[in-house]
Amino acid sequence: MKTIALIDNHEGGHHLAYLRLYTQTLLNLGCRVITLSREPEQVKNWVNVHCPKSSEWLYTFPIQGTKIPKFPGIGKIPQPLAILERWRQAALAVQGASSKIGWYPDLVFFNWLDSYLSHYLTPLLVDRLFPYPWSGLYFQVGDLRFQPHNLPLINLPLIHYGVANSCRCKALGILDETRLEAMQQHLKTQVIVFPDLTDQVPPDPNYPIVKQIREQAGERKIIGLIGSLSRRKGVLTLLEVAQNSLNQDWFFVLAGQLSESGFSDNELSRLKEVINSPSNNCFFHLERIPDEPQFNALIQSFDILFCAYENYPYSSNILTKAAVFEKPVIVSEGFCMAQRVRGFKLGVTIPEGDVIKCTEAIEYLSDFHPDNYGFKELKQCHSQARISQIFELILS
Repeated sequence: MKTIALIDNHEGGHHLAYLRLYTQTLLNLGCRVITLSREPEQVKNWVNVHCPKSSEWLYTFPIQGTKIPKFPGIGKIPQPLAILERWRQAALAVQGASSKIGWYPDLVFFNWLDSYLSHYLTPLLVDRLFPYPWSGLYFQVGDLRFQPHNLPLINLPLIHYGVANSCRCKALGILDETRLEAMQQHLKTQVIVFPDLTDQVPPDPNYPIVKQIREQAGERKIIGLIGSLSRRKGVLTLLEVAQNSLNQDWFFVLAGQLSESGFSDNELSRLKEVINSPSNNCFFHLERIPDEPQFNALIQSFDILFCAYENYPYSSNILTKAAVFEKPVIVSEGFCMAQRVRGFKLGVTIPEGDVIKCTEAIEYLSDFHPDNYGFKELKQCHSQARISQIFELILS
């Protein structure tokens, strides 16, 4: 029996969902699993419900956010050194957990590898600090990170994800299939495209927020934006569409915690005016959605999913949610999400922030026929069965 350690020092949202699903997958493969996370009880309780026969092979441990030391008079240490400190603390966390249960990992998997990557780091430096075989999932592979940076003096190009060339790295996982070829050119280590998973737990039939939405919407089409409501999610665009559509048979829902930091003072002031005095075609639920059953209940209540994020070149499992619940989507042109929407026929792409095109997209998608969309195909491509195959490959 192989022992796998999963590490993620973030919490909530897709971090918890991925940790649960990866844990379940590895337990089903007959592995012993150690999780190091901010929410160990959430993982443990979920596993006890969804795979109770394997729960005896799960060991959960709490992990804190990385503490980066500061120098007097200087402040925070440079990013490469801070990242090395994260590797050191991760090694200590794995060592501590392993010594308690008496099993050392055959593989350590970083569920959010982004926090352990930086320019100007060499595999040799990481190898000295982290003595375990490892792999991980690199989520936010952006365009700028593709450009190699040269190390001063010796002019050695060091890419942002160059530590993946470590002899201990078994594979580098990414979500964006459009980056595979370019990344593999820079690495000896195999790059593998992972599915963008989502928890398909049945929706909560008694979630009161959904009842309120349905009562207020009546027979109108429901257009929903869900999750952390930051500026990049296209909040301002959707609200302008709503304000220009008072005579349409549409109802707009924004559900999730509002992240104020990305808005200007004027934008935030206007946004709060709209929230505090909503028009009769808008519904706001600006609180964290408790868990996946409630999240899925909201998705199920929508007729159209608004996912036209701004300046967001990455993958998002909201498209997998859309496929599971067969909801057409609106996304911004130009990046990974747009390519999937076009390739799988999931909905409509629009120019980023374009109110007129968004309105036209809603009109088009309001005449919805599931048979015209490729929900089944995308759901299969981004399934838990696929992640099981990938872990088998890495572990072999």
